[in-house]
Amino acid sequence: MSAELLLSASVMGLLLGGLYASVAIGLSLIFGIIRVINFAHGGFLMMAMYASFWLWYFFQINPYLSIIVVVPLFFFFGYIVQNTLIKPMFVRERALVVEPLGVLLLMAGFDLVLANLALLFFKSDYRAIVSPIASATISLEFIELNVPRFIVLVLSFIITGGLTWLMNYTEIGVAIRAVGQNREAAALCGINVYKIYNITFGLGTAAVALAGAAMVPFYYVNPSMGLPLGVKSFIVVVLGGLGSIPGALLGGLILGIIESITAQFVTSTSAVIFSFLLFIIVLFVRPKGLMGIIEA
Repeated sequence: MSAELLLSASVMGLLLGGLYASVAIGLSLIFGIIRVINFAHGGFLMMAMYASFWLWYFFQINPYLSIIVVVPLFFFFGYIVQNTLIKPMFVRERALVVEPLGVLLLMAGFDLVLANLALLFFKSDYRAIVSPIASATISLEFIELNVPRFIVLVLSFIITGGLTWLMNYTEIGVAIRAVGQNREAAALCGINVYKIYNITFGLGTAAVALAGAAMVPFYYVNPSMGLPLGVKSFIVVVLGGLGSIPGALLGGLILGIIESITAQFVTSTSAVIFSFLLFIIVLFVRPKGLMGIIEA
């Protein structure tokens, strides 16, 4: 492989990694605080993309402008899901009424419900917007960058920086971190733990909705698209460090670069195998992930 081809593949990998990271950051936030793997994360992404698409289709609202509507809408959607579906399961788990895996099974089932509702109402058609921004490019000496993909890459850094600032420099962020570190101690200090869970789940859902709206200009929307990206986001979270927001960014970029470079030697489908191989290696070598904290 020539140096120019390697550089080109690396740049394309960064764009792909930005997509993976932007989707995975919300999942990492939810796991880091609530200690729940949201198996419906891909379904939330799919629904957010449909919301942005239909706003464009019916009202000619630019997908980037639709963020103003989609993000708050999905924050409240996530808040309600946590409060009405997940919270009762937590209460029952603490009372030993249901098994500890109840929440995981609930969210896996909820993901199937979302996918089948989308299939029922929107059919299985692949939908895409028709807009000049979708094909806009930035010409460099050795490669042409797709503008919407570059925007998602930049957005992944903005989401990471925004959530990191929120968690470290705001009152609600400090409360969220306190609950994530020790739920019982936070409750003794007067923090409403379940309200913090609701807000955290809402933030994680809003983050993936933001990524979804930004992906609409270049990514086909259909009911089955959430599952593969949901799986990739889980790999990214494990790679970067469970619960680490900067780790999700790093993990996404690494995964994207590895997939892009390996695709130069094998088919794109075969390159996906390396993603799962990397996932297994990280689980064995560093279970906490690249930026996870190793406990003594």
